[in-house]
Amino acid sequence: MSATLLHNEIYDTLTMYHLSNALRTVKRLCCSAVLCYSTLLAIAKPTMTGSSTAPLFLANLTLGDDGIWGNVEPSQYQKVEQTLREEVANAEYDDYLLEISKHHSIEVMDKEVKDFIQRIPVNGVICDVGGCWGWHWRNLHIYRPDISVVIVDFVRANLQHARKLLGDVVGSNIFLVHGDATNLSFKDEIFDGYWSVQTLQHIPDLRIALREAKRVLKEGGVFTNYSLNNSSLMQKIYSFFQKEYVIDSFTSTFYLRRDNVQSCRVYLEYFYSKSKISYSEILFKPEFRIWHSGRTGSLLGKIDSLLSGDMQLLGPFARQISVHAIKPTQLPLSTIGQ
Repeated sequence: MSATLLHNEIYDTLTMYHLSNALRTVKRLCCSAVLCYSTLLAIAKPTMTGSSTAPLFLANLTLGDDGIWGNVEPSQYQKVEQTLREEVANAEYDDYLLEISKHHSIEVMDKEVKDFIQRIPVNGVICDVGGCWGWHWRNLHIYRPDISVVIVDFVRANLQHARKLLGDVVGSNIFLVHGDATNLSFKDEIFDGYWSVQTLQHIPDLRIALREAKRVLKEGGVFTNYSLNNSSLMQKIYSFFQKEYVIDSFTSTFYLRRDNVQSCRVYLEYFYSKSKISYSEILFKPEFRIWHSGRTGSLLGKIDSLLSGDMQLLGPFARQISVHAIKPTQLPLSTIGQ
């Protein structure tokens, strides 16, 4: 073989080798791009603001010009409370989280949210009943961007505050619905999770709200509700400081029902599978102007979040009591709470 032929053969071989490597590299890049694009499609939710196409869980609702879905008139017993809530909602707030920290422990509830969303399946949908300003979900895009949340509130102005607080995520994977806990405008078995914080405690006929919660939850769906705790110890402390301690009655502005282990049994009539009762906000006491632990980043708040749980010894000191349950996948023939 001549030197020229040998040179040409070597050249052709090297050319094919480099071409083969280049093709393999292009193939790997294309596969990576497709994988990346598929992941983005699975995670990202299209913005619905201004669109006539609603996701399945909003199929029965109409999008308003203000970016809020639906429109509802409160029931007769809610009108006084609605007036009070609207007065609060019509105020302007420079710092939403600072205002929230006077009524809720942000560190405690942030941990509760993280625990809750761990139980939601991939691409699951949560119904937050009485979600108000929607602050529980402000970090959802960090922890679980695959999840969608529908925030329901009967005061439209609250949802307008939620738009400001949550920003661009509204209409992407968080949706605002003007609705009523006792008559939810959703199809049956559409949600993977039902979350409510100090809302059901203001509904006199709790069973109506629980029937709706059970109706819209899928089988195996997660139910979580927080109420103010009815503690005999705290009742005595209130009495000592001459403060009113409402257990189950109408005040001048709204109805309030505190829960304890006994009263929580009504929830278990509807959600009796894998149920648990927990306590939270052990240190947070805004009624006595002890609200510094409520602020975001508070060391006391972080300690308070670690105290939350089902330890009954802390129950008498807890501000909140909560019920955590699963909607059974197969209901017995004689289901209680139909």
